Amino acid sequence: MGMHPYDFYTAFVEENYHDFYNEPDNVRKGINAAVSAFHMSDQYFNYFKKNDPNKISRFKDRTDFLKYLAKESKYFNDIQSIANAYKHLYLNSSLSHVSIASTGCIEKIEFEKDGITVDGCSQDDDGKFVVIYTTKISQKIKLLEALKDVISMWSKILYST
Repeated sequence: MGMHPYDFYTAFVEENYHDFYNEPDNVRKGINAAVSAFHMSDQYFNYFKKNDPNKISRFKDRTDFLKYLAKESKYFNDIQSIANAYKHLYLNSSLSHVSIASTGCIEKIEFEKDGITVDGCSQDDDGKFVVIYTTKISQKIKLLEALKDVISMWSKILYST
């Protein structure tokens, strides 16, 4: 039968999000939250494809479902790109929404404190920073903001049906 999407959401998606929410300067926790938030799509689609096809019958395939999710959350494609970059260590696609270096790392990740941005993956000793990613169109977005939007989308999908 497999893990029910509600259980996956509770055990992984929400828990990883809360871990990052409590430490918004922790890149590892932010990436883990992005991975589980994106892979909720696989969990949801594949579970219902096997156990309750009517739940996903309006989608012709997984790609169609992903397009739907991208319409439901303006940050879903960003989270997908971050998750895929982490999973595959690189992105070789013009479809990604974040910049990825050929070495397999996120090309631009920054920390911000009191309006001051510091490049790189380090923090200074006097305070916490928040993780920011830069999209291919040079838009800087707080990872926590993007994840909050995607988590909210999942909550609506899971608990409104």
